Amino acid sequence: MTYSDTTNKNGIVQTVEFYTNKGDAGISGDATLLKVITSRVNDAFDRIMPLLLSYSDKIRWDDTNHSDFPIGKFNIVSGQNNYTLGEDGNSLDILNVTDVRILDGASVTQYKTLERLTLDDSRALEAMSPNSNTTGIPSHFLENNNTVFLYPNPNYSANAGMKVFFEREQSYFASTDTTKEPGIPKPFHRLLPMYAALDWLLVNKPDNNSVIIRIEADIAKTEKNLFDLISAKNPTVSRIKPVVQNNR
Repeated sequence: MTYSDTTNKNGIVQTVEFYTNKGDAGISGDATLLKVITSRVNDAFDRIMPLLLSYSDKIRWDDTNHSDFPIGKFNIVSGQNNYTLGEDGNSLDILNVTDVRILDGASVTQYKTLERLTLDDSRALEAMSPNSNTTGIPSHFLENNNTVFLYPNPNYSANAGMKVFFEREQSYFASTDTTKEPGIPKPFHRLLPMYAALDWLLVNKPDNNSVIIRIEADIAKTEKNLFDLISAKNPTVSRIKPVVQNNR
């Protein structure tokens, strides 16, 4: 679904016009209202992001409008164990670090994967505030507020020695967009105009209960289907903890 198709009347903007009963060009022909609806469409994208992003620290989705992959390389500096990752090379916010690989020497060419430390691990404090004598080849990493801490502290330097895999923000719409499509599976493009239309109706037509209830139900069903699809396409292994039974 393209953002705005005034010829075939099947774009996101035209779908919002349909749900809100604004009529043909009621939004696309009003520059101010078009900007308002564009803002609501982008907000709708924000709302469905939790369905798209990982809950298990593995990459499950990246906006298809992005021209590169969610992977960045950084130099390892001897004695420096913390590296802050605010944005990628396209000035897009990095939302979650999923994996870190390193070269374990200046002349090495093959990356090795580091194990993730969690904040409740006994080594977490050491990773964030290392002792000067705790150095070597990193075997673990800790992520905290978009900063990657290597553990132990690297005692060598390596150009492009760290490869980071991450999840990042989506590609937003501008009110002037026409042929651009949402970077999610096509059957779920309609989520964006439904959310935008619901916002408009709740403010401007709050008494239109039948339409509001119908859209809310359709959104809930479509969101579930999207979550199921993303999970099926990107399966993850859950950790199963044994049940300790007290037989006393």
